[in-house]
Amino acid sequence: MQFIDVDHGSLGLSRNAGIEQARGEYIFTADADDLVSYNYFHDIYATARRLGPKALYFPEYVLIFGESAFISRYFGLDRVGPMTFVDRQPYISRVCSHRSAFRSIPYKDVRLSRGYAYEDWHFNAEAVAAGLNIHTVDDTILFYRQRPGSLLKSADALSIRQIPPTRLFEPLTYLEVSGRFHARYFAKDAALNEVVTTQPNLLDVDRIQDKFRFANAIEPAISLEKYRSVPVMGNDVGTAPLGTAYYTLCDIIRGISFSDIFIVPFFSREGGVRYILSLMESLYRLDPLKEFLVILGEDLKGVQWLECLPPNAVIVDMALHCPSLSIDQRCVLALKIIETSGVDTRIHVRQSAFADRLLSLYGTVLQERECIYYRFADVERVESGHATVVASQIGLIANSIDYLSKIICDSHTTIRKDHHRLGIQNHKWQCLPAPVEIPAFLPARDVDSDRRILWASRLDLGKRPSIVPLIASGLASLIPDVSIDMFGGSVFNEFDRARLKGSPNLRYHGLYEDFDSLPLSKYSIFLYTSLHDGIPDAILEAMSYGLAVVAPDVGGVSEIITDGETGILLPSLPDDHDMAVSYVQALMRLADDPDTIARLGSRARTFVREHHSPEAHTKRLAELFQFEQRHFQYA
Repeated sequence: MQFIDVDHGSLGLSRNAGIEQARGEYIFTADADDLVSYNYFHDIYATARRLGPKALYFPEYVLIFGESAFISRYFGLDRVGPMTFVDRQPYISRVCSHRSAFRSIPYKDVRLSRGYAYEDWHFNAEAVAAGLNIHTVDDTILFYRQRPGSLLKSADALSIRQIPPTRLFEPLTYLEVSGRFHARYFAKDAALNEVVTTQPNLLDVDRIQDKFRFANAIEPAISLEKYRSVPVMGNDVGTAPLGTAYYTLCDIIRGISFSDIFIVPFFSREGGVRYILSLMESLYRLDPLKEFLVILGEDLKGVQWLECLPPNAVIVDMALHCPSLSIDQRCVLALKIIETSGVDTRIHVRQSAFADRLLSLYGTVLQERECIYYRFADVERVESGHATVVASQIGLIANSIDYLSKIICDSHTTIRKDHHRLGIQNHKWQCLPAPVEIPAFLPARDVDSDRRILWASRLDLGKRPSIVPLIASGLASLIPDVSIDMFGGSVFNEFDRARLKGSPNLRYHGLYEDFDSLPLSKYSIFLYTSLHDGIPDAILEAMSYGLAVVAPDVGGVSEIITDGETGILLPSLPDDHDMAVSYVQALMRLADDPDTIARLGSRARTFVREHHSPEAHTKRLAELFQFEQRHFQYA
């Protein structure tokens, strides 16, 4: 017998040191304060010799004693399947295998920290990926002592509760290893999917009672009577929801190597999505040979804007492929996908419930990658006559700042506010203005275009659509021949469209595809209302068409609208009636001054061409990500 004393600060490295010194053909791992049934070593070793070295061997039962009491029954891999490994450890740390298995699959250095954990889970997953089978040996028992301050509980408390990247979860490997199990899970034979949750007669078996008595002689806490009412839980969970969902995602991804992964909620027709689409288009122009992966994490009732994605984009839609999974479960799958990508893959995280949850859960293990967070304006509401921030990502950014390589905003105003609030690592904030295609030719305006006002945006509370009927009412009493046409739909169904009825000079026309699909020849004036914003796409598009814009001074609007130069900028007032009066006064001035309308529209168009063209956007993007645009010569 040989004793060695090592201290690596890592259980995995210490196990590797012990395995290196071991001389036997088969090796058992163990913890000093556990007990085993008297047949444990003999029966497991005999089974291993009989079935061969290409497997891991575990006891059939694990009995927990100490802080809590329960019994687990374990089944082999042929019954449990490898897909269970996606979100849980289906086996235990105490294992027997041939020395060649331990030598070829060393334990991972997983230290207790706010990162990865569970070197045993990782070892077992790596073994399955390498083609090793897993067997459990009948009637063998591990009596596992659970202490209040155990390593397992420390790992649970300090880590993200996930294992380091493993070859098992690489898409092609996972598909190969899990293929027959995936087919079995969906077979019609229900017996194959039966989940064993109880074993009511276990403690009445003489050979099991005998093992309890011998263990009790050493440790009184192991009492047969104490476990009479304890159910026997199994590691056979039947159809593994996350495992089967991950199989579907791997079948989409397969062996593609992605340069960029985009984490977004969905592709609705709104400004934040348009911003990410423009980003992807510019990256595609810079290098069309790269491959993009787009992970959509949230449900959307409505049509997605997927046809606008560049041709090199592969889409993983969680709502379509994992409809029953929670946001947290979808985040687990997204993490697994990210981990299988190359270390130089850029991770683009678009501010959203899904992306923010992924970052809060697993941001700490993304810090070795280039992880870019796209930050937009805070959400504000009027409460008790004052503008109040009701939703902001500033807390998430503060907690994740060490994990993020860049925080990209569409306006300098948002950056200034964040710097004022946080004042740390300011160099990570970068501004990337949204691009707008400049139409080569403007539509010929109708003769009465200065009497018709265009409103086109989302019918969500943040866009303040409820103020438009008030504006229409004010105009009707002063210049009754001026009317407002509203276009747009709601992403979140927050606004009752019935509130737009009843004003003869206000017409609601429903959804619109793109800005250029609107009947722009009918309008010379663009009305924009909002409680909060970055730099709105709707204003930029209106400016590109030479419309005279009337907008409130919220968010980054003042970065593009200079009052009297590129539009009319109004102070943002919390009271709807006061704000409506301000709009009416500005619109009255414009309606009687066609020369000012033309001048504001012309200067607005020039501003957009100089500061927000696709060419300027691509150039700025190349600076941010430090690469040159590739030039291709086509035959």
